[in-house]
Amino acid sequence: MKNTRAILVILTFIVALASCRKSDYVPTIKPNEIDLGTKSTSTAIKSITQTDNTVVAQFETTVGAKYAVQIVPFGSEEPVKNYSFTATDDETTKTYDLSGLVRSDYDLIFIDVDGKEVKYPLVIK
Repeated sequence: MKNTRAILVILTFIVALASCRKSDYVPTIKPNEIDLGTKSTSTAIKSITQTDNTVVAQFETTVGAKYAVQIVPFGSEEPVKNYSFTATDDETTKTYDLSGLVRSDYDLIFIDVDGKEVKYPLVIK
């Protein structure tokens, strides 16, 4: 009985020592890295032209930076259209077909990765 108790105490001591040692664990799976692109130094709307329900927007952008364009009903916070792109030039021109939208007032919101946003009003007739 005493031998069994002594063996149990020794095993408990060994387990306690083993659990206190420094681990050299290196995870084999790296967390997904999100590429936010180049830091934007220019986020502006140069011009917007609208013909019926087609909008042509010219943006001032930074090469390699990521941007989003949202079409949001006036007075709302939920976009009805979302677009995104990575700039390949200092000026980026995009064409948006908004014919599926209800006749109303909207904001075109141009956003960079840092959250800077510029709004432009649109009227869909």
